[in-house]
Amino acid sequence: MKFSVVVAPLALLLNAVAISAQGTQAVRAVTFNIRYDAGSRESGEKPWWDAFCWASASRCRQPHVINQLSQIAAGAPSGAVTVIGLQEVLNNQLNDIKNGLGSGWSHIGVGRDDGRTNGEFSPILYRPAALRVLFSETKWLSPTPDVVSFGWGAGSRRVVTLAVFESVTTGKRFITPTRTSTTLAGDAYQTLLNSGYAQDLYNLATPAQRIGPYGNTYTTFTAGAPTSRIDFIWLGPVADRRYSVQRYEILSNEASGMLFSDHRAVVGDVTLL
Repeated sequence: MKFSVVVAPLALLLNAVAISAQGTQAVRAVTFNIRYDAGSRESGEKPWWDAFCWASASRCRQPHVINQLSQIAAGAPSGAVTVIGLQEVLNNQLNDIKNGLGSGWSHIGVGRDDGRTNGEFSPILYRPAALRVLFSETKWLSPTPDVVSFGWGAGSRRVVTLAVFESVTTGKRFITPTRTSTTLAGDAYQTLLNSGYAQDLYNLATPAQRIGPYGNTYTTFTAGAPTSRIDFIWLGPVADRRYSVQRYEILSNEASGMLFSDHRAVVGDVTLL
């Protein structure tokens, strides 16, 4: 049995390969582009953190990102394992988030500019008490994927973080890649749909399973600017269909009158059968 969840453009993919394990496993899959801690900010963008964040809840983004991730994890269905794929995460932001979530969380992934701590991470966050890591690695999307590198004329390095997880309680296994800086929209979106391998979770969810009023995921930091849905969760392979869908939700990225990212988080609750 295989199961996959792909979140794009900065993609999280879950491929469950629990061939020998019996029973089911609930999974909460999350993707969230938190916006990197930029030295030069866009119009309307607040700092990630500074010395005056204490003065106002609307001054800094960091507390709101951590609060939303904490709420997502706390709200997972009973018995579910939670896997969070983040994008545009610098090392200081990753440390802040892990400290904010608490000591029960760990991560997989490295900075894309040196394979250690420099540059953006595409980390996978998980709880070691719930999931064992059987294997993990980072690949650069280039002709030389095993070393820090640029690929095919790209202006930025692009990486995919991969892990094989096993549920501590059920033994279900799944492979989780999370990928950066690859836009899956337009023709590419249609190509994946036509491939017969994966389906958009939004389309698989019934109207009753689509929670909340938010239909698009990219908002910019400018109020009233055009928005678009460029972050997706994919389920596959279609032929096996060894999964069921319980929930699809795009969350608000606004708190205390400010936008704490230029993307909205996407949350999917599914069950491996």
